[in-house]
Amino acid sequence: MHKTTSALCRLLMLWLLVGGCTTDEPPAHQPPARQEPPAPQVAKQTQCTEVSVHCGSAPNVRFDGQGRLWAVFAQSDRVYVTASDDSGASYSTAVRVNAEPETIETNGENRPKIAFGDGGEIYVSWTRKLEGRFNGEIRFSRSLDGGRSFEPPRTVNDDGLAIGHRFDSLHVDARGDVYLAWIDKRDREATRARGEEYRGAALYYSTSTDRGASFAVNRRVADHACECCRIGMTERAEDGVAILWRHIFDADVRDHAFATLAAGGVSSSLQRATRDGWHLDGCPHHGPAIVPADEGSYHLTWFTAAEGRPIVYYGRFRPASGEIQTQHVMTANGAGAHPHILEAGGRLLVAWKESDGEQTSVYLRQSIDGGETWSERTSITHTSGGSDHPFLVPRGRESFLSWHTAAEGLRVIPLS
Repeated sequence: MHKTTSALCRLLMLWLLVGGCTTDEPPAHQPPARQEPPAPQVAKQTQCTEVSVHCGSAPNVRFDGQGRLWAVFAQSDRVYVTASDDSGASYSTAVRVNAEPETIETNGENRPKIAFGDGGEIYVSWTRKLEGRFNGEIRFSRSLDGGRSFEPPRTVNDDGLAIGHRFDSLHVDARGDVYLAWIDKRDREATRARGEEYRGAALYYSTSTDRGASFAVNRRVADHACECCRIGMTERAEDGVAILWRHIFDADVRDHAFATLAAGGVSSSLQRATRDGWHLDGCPHHGPAIVPADEGSYHLTWFTAAEGRPIVYYGRFRPASGEIQTQHVMTANGAGAHPHILEAGGRLLVAWKESDGEQTSVYLRQSIDGGETWSERTSITHTSGGSDHPFLVPRGRESFLSWHTAAEGLRVIPLS
């Protein structure tokens, strides 16, 4: 059924506030034990004034090749980078990335990103807001001295237009090439200027083959991407990256599309990856997540509210056949939102958050047979105030949950 904007708002409130129960699928394994780290050294965020990953907005964390934890976040119109040698119990003094202040996107689906090169390079990207509704540009900076300083930021979108370029996704491939993909409205503006219809926005990307010193001309991946959902991006067995995004198909069906990118151009064009048939005249602010599986396939997790039932799914996508296999419902009865996925140490994990109107919890399910069967859902942690989306982060064969909340700051919880 085609939803109106007011119906969309009611549905958004439903899946954010309503709790849920486990699926009726048989349990496969015991879930990983909950191991809370030491409390972060921070006061409640309502009392927080210093520059800190706990006081800032929309932190994004990654472990580098040496196992050191890095976090990027936004605060007071600047992007900051900090590091931790004790897996998030304490952090170094934050280093400012942009010397000049600029308004930075910090909603759950759009946040600063951090990635690493084999030579010790630290790459950071974010979306800078521009004047006008939903306008922005894609920004990039790098550090060549181990995070002690960062180069002046550069704008990667090359059209020079003060329009929408948002929801950047950053990744470094097996060759060390840097990939940036984002939602871009340049083609929509041009098409509408001719009096023609254009649904959604386009998906663009650019690459750097010189470790961030310069970026290639922007390349279009596809027209008609959903305008406000994060882009899932992951490595391939060979060079290049695979991407997964919410796409507008016929009659405003907002399912997910898949493609692979290389430094020289799009290496495989758009394939439809999910077929939930969610008819929606609006953007749900729920992007997907993707990690590699075996034999050229990929593990996916995504959110849908088709038929008015908010659901988190897992599925394995095989581009060779264009089919989703071993698809499972992770939640039931409209429980979950904003899922993330990780494979580490032979375990496949999916995490999401649920709210019962009084507190919000992060739940987890795991599979040790490549997504064929799954454990029961287990609560990992919870909060009584506002919270960000949960993210799963690998360190070698280990896995961690990263979750930023208003009351507790940033927590990085081991899942072993």
